[in-house]
Formats: sequence, C-alpha cells, structure tokens
Amino acid sequence: MDALKTVRSAIGLLAALSVLCPSVCNGLIFASPEFEPLETIPQDFPYWEYVTQRRYGGPTVIYLGLGWALTARHVGMGEILLDGKIVLPHFGSAHTLMNENGTPADMMVFQLALDAELPDMKILPLAKEPPRSGEEVLLIGFGRERAKVIEWNEWGQTHFGFEWSKSGRKRWGTNRIASAHEVLAKGNWTTRALTFLFDPPRSTNATIYEAQAATGDSGGAVFVKREGVWMLAGMMTSVSSRRGTPGRISQYGDTTWAADISRYRGEILRWTRTNCANEKDDDGDGKIDFPLDPGCESPSDRDERDLRPLAIKNAWLIGAVSLVVGLGVWRRTRRRGSIRASRRDHD
Repeated sequence: MDALKTVRSAIGLLAALSVLCPSVCNGLIFASPEFEPLETIPQDFPYWEYVTQRRYGGPTVIYLGLGWALTARHVGMGEILLDGKIVLPHFGSAHTLMNENGTPADMMVFQLALDAELPDMKILPLAKEPPRSGEEVLLIGFGRERAKVIEWNEWGQTHFGFEWSKSGRKRWGTNRIASAHEVLAKGNWTTRALTFLFDPPRSTNATIYEAQAATGDSGGAVFVKREGVWMLAGMMTSVSSRRGTPGRISQYGDTTWAADISRYRGEILRWTRTNCANEKDDDGDGKIDFPLDPGCESPSDRDERDLRPLAIKNAWLIGAVSLVVGLGVWRRTRRRGSIRASRRDHD
C-alpha cells in the first residue's frame, strides 16, 4: 500500500510518461557514462528489432509477431517503425487488456495493417511466470537519458538527481526485480506490476548497467533469460519518486513500474495468436500448434484441423463419380454408334 501511495503522489511525473516525445527519445537513465553499456545491442540477444516506437519519435512499442504490437494503453495505437519502414495500424483492431476482475489495465494490443509488407520475424516468447525477486532483467526503451546533475534543498536537506535530456536514442540497460506482486492504480487503469529500483553504483543490489526508465520508455520491454532463452517478462508503464522530487529528474531510489506479462499472457494470446500459434489443442488431436500439428501449415494458419484426409476422400469421391459418369457417357456413345452402324447395314 505504501508503494501505491508513492505512485499516486507522483501523479505529475506519471502524467509526463503519457506525453509523446517531440523528437527521437533516448532509452533509460544511467548513473554515469562509466556505467553505460558500450555495445549498441546486448550480446546474444535476438529480439532487439522487436522493440520499436511510434512514428514521429513517439514512445516505445513492442512487436509480438504475426502482425500484432503491444504498448501501454496511455500510449495508444498508431503508426510504428518496423524494419526501417513506417507501418500503419489496422484501425479498429485495438484491444485493452483486462484484469481477472474485469477492470482495464494500462496495456493494449493492436494489429498492423492487413496489407502491410511485414518482415519475417518469429513470434516473441512470453514469460509464463513472473521474474523472481532479485532476478536480473534487461530493459529496452526510447525514453530520455541522463543530462546534468541537479541539486536542490528540501527541509534543510540537500538532494541530488539527474536531469532528463530533451532527446536521445534507443538504449538498453539492466536492473534487478524488487517485487513481482504489485498493483499500480493510475487513472482509469489498474495493472498487475513488477517493480525495480534505481540503485547507486556498486551497491548491493546494483547491476553492472543499472538503469531507470524515463519519459518515452512507456511501452518499453523488460526481458528475462531463462534456461538460455530470452523472453518478454514485462512492459514498462510508469516511474515514481519520493515526495518533493522536482519533475523531469531521476534520483537513486526511484522506482520503475512494468506490467507483468505473465499476468496478461492469456489475454495477449487470445487477441494476437492464430489457432496454430495459441498454445492450445484446438482440434483435439493431441498435437498443439505449428509445426507439431499436421493441420498447421505455418504459425499464421488459422485452423488446426488436418483437412488433407478430407481432401483425399473428396478426391477419391470425385474420381469415382467422374469414372461412373465417364463410363455412362462411353456406353451411350458406343450404343449410339452401334445403332447407326446397324442402320447402315440395313440400308
């Protein structure tokens, strides 16, 4: 409850997250350049291109595969950049993800234009379980970066923080899960959430590339690696700070909030996956999805039923009917020929 009060008290900062960035937004706040990753893309990470953004330097959007995208509800549906191209949304396809009690979460999925030429990208794996407390996660977003150090005085105490830049570029960083059992109430949305704190360098819980979200990271991705497989575990929605912190500033102890993908996994699959990719045995043959189910020609196939036996049966039936009809025609033709020959003989 205390954490929830903190978020509500920082409503001004939270509201800033819903504003589209006027130019390309940099991802994440770091303690200093010394603790920023030198690599543009994390090593051995295959899903960098899946984290993209709204057109005109908008906030972050995650491409799920099969022509569907995920972002924060307060970000909304719109044109996105994918494989260097602008892709229109399929208007009318947006779905707000819901909680088990029927209330809306700050999450939405939308389909890309049906006639869009989409790149050949596999389906993004979704975590089935939330990250554990203390588990390291990978953050990717298009939010602001660290600018100059800001000092302010409050009730006789001096505080320090990092001012946000006005623009930037896509970046990645790391953090560690503080809690996987939070509920974030923000406006009309209630979201089951993960949280992680912005820890000082070399502190007990700090990661090597410790990072904190900022404006523009809404809709950003939180990945976790399990048994050698990267999967989407969260989607960043908000940040919060202690009372009295000036706007557009990050400081140690700030919290990043991310929607827990495992809590909304069923909703995501329901809207974005076909019958051959929804992890269900839709035709009751004991085999699930492509390529295990013989009725699935690809993950985009909408029907698991194996229609080949029916097609073969129909082919035999058509062949048999054609044979019978053909024999009938042949017999009638032969009979007519015999009658004509008989008549010539009589003449």
